[in-house]
Amino acid sequence: MRILVVDDDRTLVDVLKKSLAELNYAIDAVTDGEQGWIYGSTYTYDLIILDWSLPRLDGISLCERFRENGYHMPILLLTSRNGSQAKIQGLDAGADDYLGKPFDIDELAARIRALLRRVNSNSRPVLSWGNLQLDPCSGEVNYQGQLLFLTGKEYGLLELFLRHSQKIFSIEEIIQSLWSSVEYPAHATVRSHLRRLRNQLKLAGLPEDPIETVRGRGYCLKNAPQVNNPQNRIKSNVAKDSKNDKKSLHLTALNSVWEKHRQRNKQQLLILESAIKALKEENLNQSDRQEAKLIAHNLAGNLGIFGFDTESELAKELEQLLETNISQDSLELQQVESIFNTLNQNLFGEEEPENNLSDQVSSQLGQHSPLLLIVDDDTKFTEQLTQEATTQGIRTAIATTPDSARSWLDGEEHQEFPDVVIIKVSFARSAFDPTLRSKYLSLIAEFNLLTPSIPVLAIADSDRVEDRLHVARHGSSFYLKQPITPIQVIDFCKQVIERSRDKRIMVVDDDSDLLRLLPSLLEPWKFQLTTLDDPRQFWEVLQVINPHLLVLDIEMPHISGIELCQVLRNHSYWCKLPVLFLSIHQDVALREQALTSGADDFVNKPVIAKQLAVRIINCLERRA
Repeated sequence: MRILVVDDDRTLVDVLKKSLAELNYAIDAVTDGEQGWIYGSTYTYDLIILDWSLPRLDGISLCERFRENGYHMPILLLTSRNGSQAKIQGLDAGADDYLGKPFDIDELAARIRALLRRVNSNSRPVLSWGNLQLDPCSGEVNYQGQLLFLTGKEYGLLELFLRHSQKIFSIEEIIQSLWSSVEYPAHATVRSHLRRLRNQLKLAGLPEDPIETVRGRGYCLKNAPQVNNPQNRIKSNVAKDSKNDKKSLHLTALNSVWEKHRQRNKQQLLILESAIKALKEENLNQSDRQEAKLIAHNLAGNLGIFGFDTESELAKELEQLLETNISQDSLELQQVESIFNTLNQNLFGEEEPENNLSDQVSSQLGQHSPLLLIVDDDTKFTEQLTQEATTQGIRTAIATTPDSARSWLDGEEHQEFPDVVIIKVSFARSAFDPTLRSKYLSLIAEFNLLTPSIPVLAIADSDRVEDRLHVARHGSSFYLKQPITPIQVIDFCKQVIERSRDKRIMVVDDDSDLLRLLPSLLEPWKFQLTTLDDPRQFWEVLQVINPHLLVLDIEMPHISGIELCQVLRNHSYWCKLPVLFLSIHQDVALREQALTSGADDFVNKPVIAKQLAVRIINCLERRA
């Protein structure tokens, strides 16, 4: 299940992303209403969670826009405006549910499940296939009383098939349902998760594989077998220890998020303190007042999630007082000072409140570090490479032979594909064993044939042209000649990883059908796509997205793509932005006009995904 969160409170967003991901939801999160519209109208979501107060476009207006444009996904408003009139306004705007801040994560999860059941044809609280049962409320999977321990993606796959028992899912549809927009797994990765799920179910004792492969179309759930003995049907008996373990994991997750944002909250309180000081001196300007109100609003919303119920109420009182016209030496100003001092003392004073989160749990969050696969049987060299890679923030996996590399990729412990691969090829040894060289070259070819391909660095003991040609023909991206130091190798790996990092692509085209299709077509190449169907909003969105490459249609209402390109090329900052035209017109003169305006490439519609991806990558590399 895929959920979009639209909220400008980054602390709350982190809590939701972490908590809901633990419940096997794929989460996208954006921080303003316009971004919410772009994501919500581009990708397919099972549910949207909206804050009321959002920059650029408020939650109520965004909700109305979704409904006016025919989007029917459930929308849950999440806001600190708890009055009945506010709830009425939110529901009248098209929201399906309304939850006030601060809120309990368990209650939010229950409301999400209820909303999803309403729109799902299978409204049963427990999903089953014969004696196999999945309980979305507890997140437990049982077969004949035996608890199955599945990874998040394995659980998501099983739930997807059980909820839509009559549907055939292609790989692309599975990715759209279970991965967020910033995750772009290769098709082989999805198949690997499916294979592991099938193995888990087989080990649990299922007499047959419940998932059927439909050649050329995808995967679906087989017809459920007859349950011979009703007494054997699984009951939802979740052990107390299991619940306690889940609660402990949830608290640990909240601890890590709190620790991450503790310093930020301190800075927020410093800004509040400065605003109160300016208020006492009667020189608080309107902009600073609005910032102080927003900080109090956000604190009121997210402190309760961490267990700071009293402090959440204090922040709410502070927000309400800042809404009023406070004069110097007034009773209200004294209240503001008193509330702030209590709030600051409770959160960061010498004596921590009883419900404060443990400082002993360190944050495990951080940027995802790249993964390097090393295929080499030279223990000393691989150890040196691993040490150097670790110092550079790169994780490593070691395979001593091509066969062990394949086993690692297919094994249970493998959860992701590498960002780059190093394969050491000895042409001297393979002169006595031609099959050995063939194994290494075929492994290079396998990585090259993946979609998208994984860059391979071949380290060889030969500098002969014919050997370089052998490696190049099998798809190696780079050829390094021994002797070479580990530092040189890892530095080269970093360059390769940087070149293949996720790239922000902005697409401007008035063809709404194409804009809906492109994200799924280009997902395997890990592009972060932002689509726009109205060129009049071009400059505003461009500055927010700051893309690495721009894709333009030629003929659009109001402003043509060629005019936009000409303006870009005359701009001091955007003049070097790569531009690719995408047009249905085959006219040679029009093509020349587009290239003359400053475009880097021109691709004709209809779109072929791989061709477009390769042209985008080429444009990016030429401008790098």
